[in-house]
Amino acid sequence: MNDRDQELNDALRALAQVYIAKLPSKIEELKVANQRFQINPSDRENYILLHRLLHTMAGSAGTFGFPEMGEAARELEAKIKEYISGQPWEAFRIKDFSDQIERYLANTESTYKTALQAKAEVNERQGDAAKTLIPLEKKSILWVDAEVEENKDIIQILEQFGFEIQRIQQLSKLELALQATKPVLLIMDAGFEEQVFAGVDEVVRLKNQHLALPPVLFTSQTNSFECRLRAVRAGGEAFFLKPLDVLALTECIEEILERPNPRHFRIMIIDDDVDLAQYYSRVLQGAGMTTLVLNDPELVLEQMASFRPELLLMDVYMPDCDGVELSTVIRQDSSYLDVPIVFLSSENNLQKQIAAVKVGADDFLSKPISPELLVSSLSSRAERYRALRTLVMRDGLTGLYNHSAIKEDLIAKMSSASRGVTAVSVAMLDLDNFKKVNDTYGHQVGDQVLRTLSHLLKQRLRKSDVVGRYGGEEFIVIFPNTTAEVAKIVLDKVRLAFNQIHHFAEQGEFCVGFSAGIADSRQTTSPDDLISIADAALYRAKHSGKNQIVLGDQAS
Repeated sequence: MNDRDQELNDALRALAQVYIAKLPSKIEELKVANQRFQINPSDRENYILLHRLLHTMAGSAGTFGFPEMGEAARELEAKIKEYISGQPWEAFRIKDFSDQIERYLANTESTYKTALQAKAEVNERQGDAAKTLIPLEKKSILWVDAEVEENKDIIQILEQFGFEIQRIQQLSKLELALQATKPVLLIMDAGFEEQVFAGVDEVVRLKNQHLALPPVLFTSQTNSFECRLRAVRAGGEAFFLKPLDVLALTECIEEILERPNPRHFRIMIIDDDVDLAQYYSRVLQGAGMTTLVLNDPELVLEQMASFRPELLLMDVYMPDCDGVELSTVIRQDSSYLDVPIVFLSSENNLQKQIAAVKVGADDFLSKPISPELLVSSLSSRAERYRALRTLVMRDGLTGLYNHSAIKEDLIAKMSSASRGVTAVSVAMLDLDNFKKVNDTYGHQVGDQVLRTLSHLLKQRLRKSDVVGRYGGEEFIVIFPNTTAEVAKIVLDKVRLAFNQIHHFAEQGEFCVGFSAGIADSRQTTSPDDLISIADAALYRAKHSGKNQIVLGDQAS
């Protein structure tokens, strides 16, 4: 078990202990509600409360390690629902039901005492030990190909993007190289010495010897189904035809290297059961997600505007506003029509589930639920939502945010900054003499230059920085929690790196520069005005020599 898993397990154990500590108060609430039910069975407010308490117990007990307690509560919940929706019960039936609750509470108290006795064991391992930081692995790549000249320019560009390339020209040397180094990726030519599948066969041989291989990306001059199929059967992560598209290759490499990292989906959890909501939050955080717990449904629209969740996880039964009603409120706002809503409840009534689906719920999960199933179910939903949003919000050529999406993100960033009293900087970038590039080398080469700059910006800037294509050869970068002066220093390093990149065309090699203007939110609280100030600074950069970065008037 790694440190991350151990930390999560320790946190979940701690939450279970919090739940156990609160059991006496939950038992007391049920006792009082049950006594009131015996005295006045027609008190609607009380029997609705009794139902909610049993519903909460049914959903939470199993989650925190007491499945029998949860199942018993579920059976009692089903009976009180019959009372709520059916004819009034006779006195003997009311007494019988109350006696069942009393027996349930007696068993629950016994379980509580047993759990207290075992508390020392449960708390045996605390997450207090200092965690050792693991150094980041270098992006070292083994490139196995007999050809040297045809790959030289591509390797040079990859090295400019920060990869370390170790070239191997003889297939016989691959095994020793793998044993001597620990590359993050293996780029493998499918054929060697006129043997079409020699490279593929060598990968298979090494795997059969149980040699640990990194992800494998195959290249080939043969565009046949058999070659592609053999590459798949050898475990190839991707397949590229020669001559290679360097930008597509680079993007694929980074996508493969990022796969093991958790996808930081934003999940909003809405549940009046505070302990259970925190439990689900900790489970999802352990899987790398970002969560926001909301116990008051009235705040949902306000919080959604700032948090921008990629999925909502909510209970069906909540006081004042149930999940079905809340979903209807959310779906009435056109901004949130496509945000997935997943219900997590101990409710097993089919009609209630159908009602939830009718108002726009995307899934209905039952409590208790295992952490693995919860993470898997929500990840697949959030992943699909993110993919669909990407199609709408991304520029087709560069994969960056498009004009409307970057404006939307800037509005959110500036709103957040104003509340936190921090600065947001905006940089407007424009490639220098780009028309000349298109006229001299052709639009296809020009597109490669645009993609190269977009890739360099994504690679060299922070994950929190947002890059967009504003139109044509113009780009925009949002730097949260950053002043214009600091953003200029960062972006100038990118400018210098971009100047050193050699672009290749039939007419020869060439380099391109860019100019930029930067402003920050200390100058204005209006996103449109901030862009205008940065754009004016870009104009001055263009007309005072190009290939430079200029601060907006009020920031200089």
